[in-house]
Parts: sequence; structure tokens; C-alpha cells
Amino acid sequence: MPEFEFGLLGALTARVNGHDAPLGGLKPRRMLATFLLTPGEQLPLDRFVDVVWGAQPPKSASANLYSYVTVLRRALHGRLNRLRSGYVLHVKPGELDVQVFTDLLAQARHDASQGHVADAISVYDRALKLWRGEPLADIKGPPPWIPYIQKLIDTRLDALEERAILYVHNGQHSEAVGELRGLIAEHPLRESLWRQLMTAQSSAGQRAEAIDTYAKLRATLADELGIEPSEESQQVHRRLLGAPTARTRHTDVRTAELRRTCSEKQAMVEAAVGELPVSQFTMTTTVPSVPAVPPPANALEWLADNCDDIMALVRQAATAGLASSAWRLSAALVPYLDFKIRLDDWRRCARIALVAARKCGDTEGEATMLRGLGQWHIYTDDFGGAHECFDVARVLARALGNDREAALAVCGLGAVARFTGDNAAAASLFRDAAEQLKQAGDPYGESYARWALAGTFLSLDNGVGANTELQLALQLATDTKDCHRVAHVRQRFAALYRSWGDEPAAVASLEQALEIFTEIHDDAGIAEVKAALNE
Repeated sequence: MPEFEFGLLGALTARVNGHDAPLGGLKPRRMLATFLLTPGEQLPLDRFVDVVWGAQPPKSASANLYSYVTVLRRALHGRLNRLRSGYVLHVKPGELDVQVFTDLLAQARHDASQGHVADAISVYDRALKLWRGEPLADIKGPPPWIPYIQKLIDTRLDALEERAILYVHNGQHSEAVGELRGLIAEHPLRESLWRQLMTAQSSAGQRAEAIDTYAKLRATLADELGIEPSEESQQVHRRLLGAPTARTRHTDVRTAELRRTCSEKQAMVEAAVGELPVSQFTMTTTVPSVPAVPPPANALEWLADNCDDIMALVRQAATAGLASSAWRLSAALVPYLDFKIRLDDWRRCARIALVAARKCGDTEGEATMLRGLGQWHIYTDDFGGAHECFDVARVLARALGNDREAALAVCGLGAVARFTGDNAAAASLFRDAAEQLKQAGDPYGESYARWALAGTFLSLDNGVGANTELQLALQLATDTKDCHRVAHVRQRFAALYRSWGDEPAAVASLEQALEIFTEIHDDAGIAEVKAALNE
């Protein structure tokens, strides 16, 4: 029987009887990696479309996938079996480095729980030596892999942190301090590492250094996220200062009050934002939102007056560990930040909420924040960062069954393609997004996608296609009373008329757009139209 060795903890490896298996090119290697990330699980071929091609598979995708899986079955000598509704890769104990790592980690934790500290450290060493680098370092990981790879990375970090704790218990203070400093340099926002470093320094008699470490933690969180250290970190600091550390029930009361305040403020923000022009950044959740409340008399003025306090509340919620409250309140505020082009506030608020969501494994919060940050990256001309955010948001939203969020992320990918000069890809993505938004019952989003598709058609000198999409976008925007989109459509009609040489029609359309932008106080829209009128 052939002997197999599979590796994911670094570059992808597959060896049969001590020799590299002939896996072929990048696409079959990505398929094998997906099988190894879910060993023993039956996978249908259509599961691999996102893995191999992302949001734009070719028409021949099914045939191509079948040829790739044939290559893998031949290379793996029957280990990859075809079943009625898919394929399954059978992996035996000891063959896959991830499973060996997991088994050793379980053994190390058991040894530690029994008080066998030296033995536990030795087993941790064996487990961590299996890591040859970033998981699947030789294959750029597509979005469907991200949850699996991130879990592996987090598990390795947990193991390193646990070994550092055992170093302290074993009197190996210098090893603990050195390892924790290195980890903090790589992961400065992982607060538990800072706490363990303070503990290690204190145990080594370096109390002053430990107090200084807390100051550095506080400065890092303030600079990067605008938040204070968590209650757990503050307790370690108080112990270093010799102050009382016991939590009282008042802390829990304050947390409950903060959660209630966030919910009330979120309802008020959503009501105020609802009075603004419709935004594609309006949040779509898989569970009911907060109860509706009446909007303030002057929504724009209320948002301007309260914006800083709302962002401070997001920071408070994140610091208190209320991830859901933090990201929902942040998401509710994004349409206003977008409307007023408050980009620095947008980035800061979204990053705080994203870190909080990831920390507690809130996938919905992560997807929502990533989609917003994707647009922020576009505004700042960071198209690589935008593509990554939108692509991950698309996959996460699809996994949650949130079709609207997934479609809007596809719109974002279309925008990236257009701004980077790939108009053919942009047209395909915008067309797909428009149909998906239509199926999701979102006429606002569909109008936006068709408006964007029309702009792409203009870049491709397809005036007929642009006119068709603009007419559809205008009808949708008019039917939904989305005056903001109507103005943008009128503005784009002007570009179409100019491409046809009809300047009077272009000027008339721009004047219509200017009137609407002026009525809704859209300063950016006003500036764009005035510039177009002066061309």
C-alpha cells in the first residue's frame, strides 16, 4: 500500500512513498488543499468554483474541474474517491500535518492540566516544529479558505501563548519574555499576549518593566483603535500597582447599561440615516434589528452634532467586549460618514468594530465591516486592499445566506475592476450583481448596480447598453423615490448625451442633477456637476 504524507502548515505538500505527487498546476493544487482542509468530507464539484476562479468562473468551469479532479485521482492512487454527489479524500491518522499538530496540542494541554509542566513544554515544542511557515504559503488563499486558515493561525498563536505561560511556571522567564515580545511585534492588537508578558516580567522580578508594558499596550490600542485596554488587562495592571482587582457586580451592571445605550443609540442613528439619501451601505442583517423610533426633526444636523459621541460609544462597546453592539452601531453610522465623506472617522470606526467582531468570531459583523472598508479603500485608491475586503465579505455573506450583502460585495469587486481598467470584468460583475439584487428584492441596490454598469458601458463605447441600463436605473430610482440615485443617473445621462454629441441634452440633464443635489445638501455631488457644467 502506498504511504502518504500531506502538509498544509507551510507550502502545500503531497508525497507518495517519499516522492512528491504530480499534482499539476495551481488549480488542481487549490482543489487538493480544499480537500485537505476538510478531510473526510464529501465535496461536490461546484464547491470548488470559488476556490479556483473566485467571482468570475469561465463557462467551461464544470468541465475544467472534472479534468483537475482526474489529475488528482491519478496522482493520489485512489485516495480521492468519487461518490454519488461529490468526492471525498480519505486521510489516515498521522498522514496530515494539521491533524498531527492538533493531536500533539491536545496531549500537551492534557499534560499541563495534570501538572506535568516539563513534559507539556516538550510536546508543545514537537507540535510547533511542524509549522514550516504560513499555511499554504505557496498558494494565494482564496476567500473560502480564510476561515480555515485563520483558525489554524489562531490555534498556533494559542499554542505559543500557552507554552509561554508554562515557561513562567517552569521558571524559564527569559524564554517567556523573549517569545512574547516577538509575538507582540507580529500581533500588536492581540491583548492577551501583552497580559502574559506583564505576568512573565512580574514573575521575573521586572515589575517596573511590566508596568511600562501596560503603558505601551494602552498607547498601542489608543493609536490604532482609539480604545482602552480590556478589564482583564486593567486588572493585571492594578495587581502590579498593588491596587484592589476584584470585579464587583457594578461592572456587570455597567456592561448591561452600555449594551442598552448602544441599542437605543443605534435605533436613533438608523432613524436619522433613513432621512438621508439611500445608501448602498445601509446594513442588512440576518436577525431583526433594534426597534424603530421616529427620526429627529433635522436628521443631518442631529447626526453632525452626535457623530463624535456615537463613535466614542463604539469604542466603549468594543473595549467592554460588546462586539455585536460595536459593529452594529458602527454599521448604522456608515451611510452618514459616506455621505459627508468623513473618511478618517469611517476607517477608525470600522477598524475598531472589525477587530471586536473577529475577536469574538462574529462572522456577520466581520462581513459587514469588510464591505464598508472595501469602499473606504476605493476612496483612498488602494484597490488591492479593496479587492481583498470585498472578496472576503462576499464569501462570508454568502455563507451566512445574506444574498443582498453578497451582491453588494460583488458590486464592490466590479468597482475595483473598473477603476483598475478591466472594464469587461467590471461589466460582468455589475451585471451579475444587478440580477442578484433583483432576486434579493432590493430595488435600491439594483438601481445602483445598473447605474454602475451603465458607466462601464460608456467606458466600452457601448452607448446603447449604457442607455438601456440608465433607463432601468432611473425607473427603479423613481419608483423607490431615491432622489439621490436619480441625480446620479441624470449626471451619467449627461455623459451619454455628450458621447452622442448632444450638448443641450447633456446640460439639461446636469441642471436636473444639480437641482436635486442642492436640495439634499450633497456637497460632493454639487461640486462634480458644477465641474461638468464648466467643461
